[in-house]
Amino acid sequence: MKCFATVVVFLICLGSQSAAQTFEDYKRRAQTDFSDYKQRRRQEFKEYRDRVNAEFAAYMRRAWPGYEAKPALPVPERPEPPRPEVRKPDVKPADNLLRPGSITAPQTLPAGRPQPAYPLPLPEEGQEEPSSFSFLFYGTSCGLPLEERHRFVLRGMKEDDVADAWQRLSSDDYLPVVASCLSWRDRLCLCDWGYVRFVEQMTAAFFAGRRDEARLMQMYVLTQSGYKVRMARVGNRLVLLLPSKDEIYEYPYLAVGGERYYIVDPSVHGETFYLFDREYPKERQFSLHIQTEPLLAESFSEMRTFAARRHPELKTDITVNRNLMDFYEDYPRGNSMAVYAQASLSRHVKEQLYPVLRQSVSGKSQAEAANILIDFVQTAFSYQTDEEQFGEERPFFPDEMFFHPYSDCEDRAILYAVLVRDLLGLKTVLLHYPGHLAAAVRFDEEVTGDYMLIDGARYTVCDPTYIGADIGMAMPQYRHVAADVFRLE
Repeated sequence: MKCFATVVVFLICLGSQSAAQTFEDYKRRAQTDFSDYKQRRRQEFKEYRDRVNAEFAAYMRRAWPGYEAKPALPVPERPEPPRPEVRKPDVKPADNLLRPGSITAPQTLPAGRPQPAYPLPLPEEGQEEPSSFSFLFYGTSCGLPLEERHRFVLRGMKEDDVADAWQRLSSDDYLPVVASCLSWRDRLCLCDWGYVRFVEQMTAAFFAGRRDEARLMQMYVLTQSGYKVRMARVGNRLVLLLPSKDEIYEYPYLAVGGERYYIVDPSVHGETFYLFDREYPKERQFSLHIQTEPLLAESFSEMRTFAARRHPELKTDITVNRNLMDFYEDYPRGNSMAVYAQASLSRHVKEQLYPVLRQSVSGKSQAEAANILIDFVQTAFSYQTDEEQFGEERPFFPDEMFFHPYSDCEDRAILYAVLVRDLLGLKTVLLHYPGHLAAAVRFDEEVTGDYMLIDGARYTVCDPTYIGADIGMAMPQYRHVAADVFRLE
């Protein structure tokens, strides 16, 4: 009996060992099969990438057609805006239906950012990305795997010279550089324009004065990153072109096939631009919209105090990130106020401002809360026109309200729209009168005052430049003037 039990135990152990061995064999085979699959896919992507870039270089060798540059669109001049008007004490809100002018549909934000047409090599899990070259991007130190072997020199500006350099850029040596740039794009939460500037500053720093090589490498990185960019030759220089659906001021452009190809270096002048215009797989146009603030290194401004006049408890000290201010200072100006309103406030400013505002509006009706916020925007900031402060038209991103000493009507309307949207969760629009900008809010509760019907919904006028005015009170001189409506939803 004891012998039988011993045999049974032996067989069980043998079976367990055999099962364990079978599982280990299966796991090894699975790992090998997966490794082989990854290797095959990498090879397929490499062959596809090499073929695309070879075709791109071959097309680059053809003669580039000439185009005449169009002059930059100037920032539109607007009539002198009204000085902030003070509400007369005996004037109260009354229901008046105002007529809107044109109604601009809300701009659809792009779904995600452009992506490469093929996967890029990433560091193995647990390995750090090598960094042999560093540069500063708006005060933020950024390291990339760039080495001396990545430098090249253009022999000339002819099509063959540029194509030869492109073929060198298309080698596997430069793929980790593109992957690192995209990693920084994600790490810094850069919008499309921010990424264009990142690559521009990186290549300029790496090539240290060799501007044509820097421009060509900038085009290569952006193309491989999924962006629609173009290259042109003017005189003995290469320039980068950014096709865009957005109307951008102060940048000259080429008119190509019904599109504007903006010349990103406004200092470039010439009669004829010879254009290399070739589509790259899965390319997408860049957008000026900022969906997430760039996460730049912090360098704070001096603290300033902001207080509402009618609500003395609403008082707060604010600092802003100077690096973010520099980023906004360089931002292209376009024809869309939504770009500024949809950018919202930075996390740093919200952390200082929103707790105080939330405490002030807590427990209040929508109308009461909106009146507290409008009093803050009307009275906590000093007024000057852009012409007085800057000598030209210059809209603010919301953070800039807390940095520059003065603001005007458009800046206040944009900030108010952001506060109402973030703190009260209500829909807002911007009202563009001749020489003036105000806001209107769609309340969920019954509110008395001047209003417009927009797509059948009632929007109550709220003017942050009409000092002392409650919501529902339009400036008297604009009450019978049609305002163009910019929807922000």
